[in-house]
Amino acid sequence: MVNKDYWEFSEETVKQVSKEMKKGLNTINKINNDIITIFGSSQIEEGKNDYEHCKKTAFELGKKGYAIITGGGQGIMHAANTGAKKAGAPSIGIRAILIEEKEVKDNIYTEKIDFEFVFLRRFIMYVKSKAWIFYPGGIGTLDELFECMQLKYTGIRDKKPIICVNKKYWKGLFKWMEENPYKNRFFKHGKIDLKLVHLVDSTEEILKILEK
Repeated sequence: MVNKDYWEFSEETVKQVSKEMKKGLNTINKINNDIITIFGSSQIEEGKNDYEHCKKTAFELGKKGYAIITGGGQGIMHAANTGAKKAGAPSIGIRAILIEEKEVKDNIYTEKIDFEFVFLRRFIMYVKSKAWIFYPGGIGTLDELFECMQLKYTGIRDKKPIICVNKKYWKGLFKWMEENPYKNRFFKHGKIDLKLVHLVDSTEEILKILEK
């Protein structure tokens, strides 16, 4: 479908939205483990620091009984699902079929589902997660981060941790946010409130936050 089709064939759109919502909810309702959703760039290659860090983190989380959800793509998503599968944990990929990226064929998922509607895909990725972990990424990752921050800020979602990995990468963004005049409750005395957004470098820091 093209954009115009969504409103010109509104009944078909509603049917497809309902179908995808049901498919997504059925998938996450089958998961009895606590869920962690991991976001990050699809461009980070295997062997790079952030890739290997994410794979280790997902592996350690999987060993502790967490399920891992990602966007089902390459890069950080691939690393997270690889680590989770290696740990024997539920490893779920929730892919947007309209986003042009190479589909992952590797056997790193316990379940993978495709979505046409990106807003539904995100809802399923967010809604049951105990925490949201963000690795370095581009516009898509930043969009997801700001959406999660807004959901937490408004109270639409439960008070779950937002964890940004690689302090050096995120430093410039949060410095800009601290310095702009439109501060919100994510900032306290001109600094990011680490009770709301956690900036970390190590897997051990992530585990400690989740244990609180």
